[in-house]
Amino acid sequence: MLEMHKHIRKSLSTRLSLDILLVVMLIFTLSLGFLYWQSRSIIRQEAIDEASHVLDNTALRVKGQMQELETATRNILWLVNINHQQDSLLKYSHRIVANHPHINGCSITMEPDYYPGEEYGFSAYSVRMDDHENSRKDSVVTVREADYDYYNKVWYKTPRQKNAACWVDPFDDYNAGTLSSPEMIASYCVPLYNKQGKFIGVISTDLSLKKLTETITAEHPYEHSYFMMLGADGHYFVHPDTTKVLKQSIFTGTDPREHTDVVALGYEMTNGRTGHMDVKLDGRQLIVLYRPLEGTQWSVALVCPSNEMLRGYNRLNYILLPMLVIGLLLLVMGCRRIVRHFIQPLGILAAELRQIGDGDYEQPLPPSLRTDLIGQLQNSFCQMRRSISQHIKDAENTKQETEQRTKELEQATLLARQASEQKTQFMQDMSHQIRTPLNIVHGFSQILRDDSEMIPVDEKQQMVETMYVQTNALDYMVSKLLTASLIESHQTISNDDTVRCNDLAREAFDNASSLITPAVETRLDSHVSDDVTVNTNRHHLLIVLTELLVNALHFTHEGCVTMRIDTTDNAVRFIVEDTGPGIPADKTNFVFEKFTKLDMFTDGLGLGLFLCQRVVQLMGGSLTLDTEYTDGSRFVLELQKDIPD
Repeated sequence: MLEMHKHIRKSLSTRLSLDILLVVMLIFTLSLGFLYWQSRSIIRQEAIDEASHVLDNTALRVKGQMQELETATRNILWLVNINHQQDSLLKYSHRIVANHPHINGCSITMEPDYYPGEEYGFSAYSVRMDDHENSRKDSVVTVREADYDYYNKVWYKTPRQKNAACWVDPFDDYNAGTLSSPEMIASYCVPLYNKQGKFIGVISTDLSLKKLTETITAEHPYEHSYFMMLGADGHYFVHPDTTKVLKQSIFTGTDPREHTDVVALGYEMTNGRTGHMDVKLDGRQLIVLYRPLEGTQWSVALVCPSNEMLRGYNRLNYILLPMLVIGLLLLVMGCRRIVRHFIQPLGILAAELRQIGDGDYEQPLPPSLRTDLIGQLQNSFCQMRRSISQHIKDAENTKQETEQRTKELEQATLLARQASEQKTQFMQDMSHQIRTPLNIVHGFSQILRDDSEMIPVDEKQQMVETMYVQTNALDYMVSKLLTASLIESHQTISNDDTVRCNDLAREAFDNASSLITPAVETRLDSHVSDDVTVNTNRHHLLIVLTELLVNALHFTHEGCVTMRIDTTDNAVRFIVEDTGPGIPADKTNFVFEKFTKLDMFTDGLGLGLFLCQRVVQLMGGSLTLDTEYTDGSRFVLELQKDIPD
């Protein structure tokens, strides 16, 4: 028995137990995963069925309201067919609106040549309006419209062209100064014919889009769910964002390559299909259930957040996931105890090998008291480690010292060389840039002093203007040098000024024109109103915009220089673009570095863009180069928008 025990301790076959435990863990995990997936499918289907029931009820309510309007129209139709007297038509129009509270208005319009002597034909129009003077609501007003061109309206042309009753998409028919509903309406239109089958007019009954929206949105199955309704071309008729109603469609601003799910949903709804679809919209994962409205080309949809619909599934996570974790922990703990018991000698040897492989020669390893092969290996490693530890330690210390000194020397040499080159280059540029305007001013002043009486007045004025421009350029250059010396010591810049964006842009154009005579067209393309402001430092922002314009005018000889102003959700952007030669691709990463110029023979100190970006950063904004713009250069300055309290 003792010999068998020794044999088992020396044998590595005990690793088989680990393999068995791994198989058990795999089966356990797969079983729970399958149950988890099945539960999710069931809960998801139940949530979709519940939402579908709500959508069906909503569609039935809407259809019931529309059928009420259709029935009311058909009930009055037989009276209109047997009596075409104008007074009778006025009564019929009034009756249908007064007797049905869901009807917003009714128009019975006859063809222009139906009544002899009527130049524009005849229309009996009734509309439900608020009577504020008599403290009543929903009073019905009926008028005889004989001088208004109804015949080009969509509610008149559509049934005439189709020769059948139909629903017309919601539209805004409000006309100031006339009796018309201020609300957007959808109309049910029925063509009128005489006994000979000739078209003689249209009876149109209006349904308020506001009331239709209230009917659709009466029930919400989830807190953040909402309804929307689309027309045949995808335009929104009902949507929580009222700015999209009748103005935008589901395809507006949608990139088919990035939002294929939204485009697919739009085609499903506009083609009158029923179903549901997972859609990612505005960064949220949504489940959209949709179905068409019978008798129309419209489609209504219920939009539900996935996390709310699958709330039951999420609650299931709190049960299944802890069970899975606990089960795995129990299996791991049992496996660990068994494996540690059987392969402990190999673990010790593996630890020794890892320490040696990691270069740890300092910590001594305890010798093994075992007499088997693994114990002998462990003791041999201990002896080998002691013999080479000191040699490796000495070699590593020498290597580290050498590498450190070499690296420090190389870095110091590189920095010294770069500093010397930059200093020499900057002094040369600064000397040239300052000497040039001084020579011009000195030369012209000497001419004006010696030959002032002989020079014509217009030439004197031109000399004075040139001297003024050069002194401005010299002052601007010195100002940049002072700004560069001061800006390095600042961590932030106060943004206590409230600046009108358009006014500041115009002032920047004036400053740039005083520094350099424009050779091309300059243009301000503002997409914001004059009262749009931004909280910033007015002085520094004006310097930045002026510098960007001066750079653009300096390098642009054909085309134009444009400053565009627009806004995003939380920022104001100043975009300066030109049609000059642009910035080479290999220079774009260095354009904002200090003392950097694209061409050493061009004017400038290489400080302009560096100062601009540094100042904008200290003001809490950003200045970037748009590398995708290929018609010249485009710089984008973005500042935080002034958000009202």
